[in-house]
Amino acid sequence: MHVGPTNSGKTHQALQALAAAKSGVYAGPLRLLAHEIWDRLNKGQIVPAGSSLDPSAAADDDGGTDLLDGRVPTAPPILTKDHNERFARACNLITGEERRIVAEDALVSCTVEMLPFDRFVDVAVVDEIQMIADMSRGSGWTAAVLGLCAKEIHLCGEETAVDVIKDLVQETGDELIVNRYQRLTPLRVADESLDGDFKRIEKGDCVVSFSRTGIFALKDKIEAVTKLRCAVAYGRLPPEIRSEQAALFNDPNSGFDVIVGSDAIGMGLNLKIKRIIFESSRKWNGSRETELSTSQIKQIGGRAGRFGLHGDSSDGGVVTTLYPEDLPAVKIAMDSEIPPISGAVLPINFDAYTTVQQAMPLYKPHFTKVLETTSLFSRTRRPYIHGDSKREAAGIAELLDTTTDHFNMEDTMTWFLSPVHWRDAAARSVATRFLKDHQIRLRVNLKTALREEKLLQVLEQAISAMRARRRVFETRKTMMALETLHKSVILYMWMSQRMPIVFPDIDEALEVKEGAEKAMEYVLQLMTRGTKAKDIVNTLADGPS
Repeated sequence: MHVGPTNSGKTHQALQALAAAKSGVYAGPLRLLAHEIWDRLNKGQIVPAGSSLDPSAAADDDGGTDLLDGRVPTAPPILTKDHNERFARACNLITGEERRIVAEDALVSCTVEMLPFDRFVDVAVVDEIQMIADMSRGSGWTAAVLGLCAKEIHLCGEETAVDVIKDLVQETGDELIVNRYQRLTPLRVADESLDGDFKRIEKGDCVVSFSRTGIFALKDKIEAVTKLRCAVAYGRLPPEIRSEQAALFNDPNSGFDVIVGSDAIGMGLNLKIKRIIFESSRKWNGSRETELSTSQIKQIGGRAGRFGLHGDSSDGGVVTTLYPEDLPAVKIAMDSEIPPISGAVLPINFDAYTTVQQAMPLYKPHFTKVLETTSLFSRTRRPYIHGDSKREAAGIAELLDTTTDHFNMEDTMTWFLSPVHWRDAAARSVATRFLKDHQIRLRVNLKTALREEKLLQVLEQAISAMRARRRVFETRKTMMALETLHKSVILYMWMSQRMPIVFPDIDEALEVKEGAEKAMEYVLQLMTRGTKAKDIVNTLADGPS
């Protein structure tokens, strides 16, 4: 295990071991990180353990992803900017939405749910191991720890996961070595808040809000009051766009000096932040406002003080709040220890559901009753805990029961586990259309469905505006529609990996996905105060017609 706080360099040794291995696999929480590892390994940009490197080689510390968190500037580069044929390793990419196969016996970079358990490897790297306790996705990490066939497994993440992993390893009979890493730059909580004064926001600041509306309201206010331009990063943005926005913020010549984000900044992004400013110490959880947890505050606050933004300054990072009433809660959390995670989440697997289904009469609502019964009769023991697979499981089951008549359990479970944002009414509407086309026509035409949902038209209008270098009407509504479109295309690609006959339009999906990402970049730039459409360079040269 490699454990430590943000900006401690805990992933370095693991990735270097992977780059030096004859066979191996990387598994992480985000497709963006899997893509980054895949790209870097194929280009030879990750320096293998035990290899010597020209001291003059340039380190790549300015990308949008947090691949090498906490590199010491005086140490030899671990990730280089230039391609290096000597270190290049063939690597395949496997995520829920796409597969890029370079060679049959190549290394593998994947999201944790797509880990291959049918091959033996020398080195496996599993990132963000503390997510083993996540009720929605933790079962993927549990499967990785218990099911990977490897000579050595590197688990990277927080100290909070150590006790649970010790319990699991005691059962498997493996040897556990824990390497602990310390933060490389100091971090402190400010003595006072900004007292609501936006004029005190400075270059290098990250202002954190917990709603999409709040993020754009803050962006507008900061740009109006300070004349500083703001990049943005929030959960509804595709990972590719979040990475682009992070790269803009990190680039001293981009003109984007402040970033406004949600808790999405806490994982996967390389952000060279000097100061974190919490707009509030509370967030909406879907039904009511709740206090941020100690873990949430520490993970977000820990993003402050990265090496690189302010030279080799040893001042470190600062955490504060926009308003004085929130500062005490943030200070208490930053000074507190995060309690150990509660356990390792087990999935209720397909076989369990099928067994329960076969023992039950076929009454309606069938899948809802299967879920309820399986949950009622399932038991676990420490350190294992039951996960829901989906927190909104009952709502999804109800939708499947009311929308479908004759799906078998395999199809029902595929939809149940699909990456649909069921709480998002627009995304749910598109998913329901896909679902009905699947049942009635046994074939889902991507562009027809998107056009019927009025989403493809929004993309076409944005592309037309981009090519003509003119403004887009109602930029925020356009942005929301493009976000829904992108999530819907990702869902289509995910289903296509599992049901290619029913979801055959994979080429069109890739085309629309790329067009949507470029359109979102354009619209985000239009939403920056003082930006004129004719001055935007990143226009779409080729895209969907």
